Amino acid sequence: MPKRENTSDLRRRAEELANRELPAGGQDSDRLVHELQVHQIELELQNDELRRVQQELEESRDRYIELYEFAPVGYLTLGRDGRIAAINLTGAGLLRIDRAKLLSARFSSFIAQDDGDRWHRFFLQAIDQAEGQEIDLDLVRGDVTGLPCHLDCRAMTQGESPGLRMTLSDMTERRRAAEELHAATEAMRSANAKLRASNQDLEQFAYVAAHDLQEPLRMVVSYGQLLEKKFHDTLDNDVQAYIGFMVEGGHRMQGMVTDLLEFSRIGRVGRAAETFDSRDAIVEALSRLAMAISDSGAKVSAENLPVIIYDRPQFTQLVQNLIGNAVKYRDPLRPPEIAVTARHEGNEWTFAVTDNGIGIDPTYFEQIFGIFRRLHTRDKYDGSGIGLAICKKIIERHGGHIWLDSAPNVGSTFYFSVPDP
Repeated sequence: MPKRENTSDLRRRAEELANRELPAGGQDSDRLVHELQVHQIELELQNDELRRVQQELEESRDRYIELYEFAPVGYLTLGRDGRIAAINLTGAGLLRIDRAKLLSARFSSFIAQDDGDRWHRFFLQAIDQAEGQEIDLDLVRGDVTGLPCHLDCRAMTQGESPGLRMTLSDMTERRRAAEELHAATEAMRSANAKLRASNQDLEQFAYVAAHDLQEPLRMVVSYGQLLEKKFHDTLDNDVQAYIGFMVEGGHRMQGMVTDLLEFSRIGRVGRAAETFDSRDAIVEALSRLAMAISDSGAKVSAENLPVIIYDRPQFTQLVQNLIGNAVKYRDPLRPPEIAVTARHEGNEWTFAVTDNGIGIDPTYFEQIFGIFRRLHTRDKYDGSGIGLAICKKIIERHGGHIWLDSAPNVGSTFYFSVPDP
């Protein structure tokens, strides 16, 4: 059997024949043979092209069938009577019934009893709607197990037999994930409720304990001072020193109890949010710090400050603590320079309190927001170390957060967010 020439060889031979000149005086029969040869080659070219197109169509059909049959979702076609006219292998697999038994069966026979009325109303609506329709319902498989599914349906276009095309998606994993998410959400809500109750109990305990400690502490300090005054001339130096340590410790404990009371009050006695100019609150905070600012020679600027909705007394306390810390932890080699600014980001305002003080090592960024956490000794910087914990609690009570950027011997910037309702 002679080898079939490929398309390029046929085209080249056709061109050679077409360009070849017949000898002078040639017979009509020679010319006819020549034309027939050219025509034969042209036919072979057309046949070759047809074979190529046919092969591509067959490959495309095979790909379509493979994509249709083994798609990740079930494909179904329902007639107007609700019977299954076509279904792919994935769909038959989801229903766990042989495809031959599914054809001509009513699709409603696979709908769970509780969803039967919903499916009937949906089918009547979807088959007459040009737009696609969707529904979630439960099917009954061939092995009588349930199948939560999602149906995406569209009525057939004009020119086709009336009916409905559907994609069937298994929702088992999605429903399980939704149930697990719901359970986790409920567990979190319950845990949050218990945590809120526990925090309220702790705040109440801290308030009662701190309040009840004040009186015995006052007695310890007062009687210590009376002992020192009454027996000053009869006590030796060691006893006088011991009494001094006792009185000093009592004063320090009184300061800690007072701060603890202030911390416990934040969540219990906070006022309702109100609208006010944040600059006015900062001016009030600066007036309370006037003596410290004057003694330190600090320069404080406040620019681009917005109107906010906040508990005004707590906002004033918040900025007072941050500015007061900037004054307290100043660099002894240069006068304090403090700037309060704000910028709008998304749905909140970000305030910044920047200073040129001693700065903070990044290692301690989280530690400094704890209650009574100090980075310096009391003989160098006074205070109980609760100021930033109070700031953090105020900010979190209003749905914001606080963070900082700092470097030793350079300065610090404390940022805090204020929701913009």
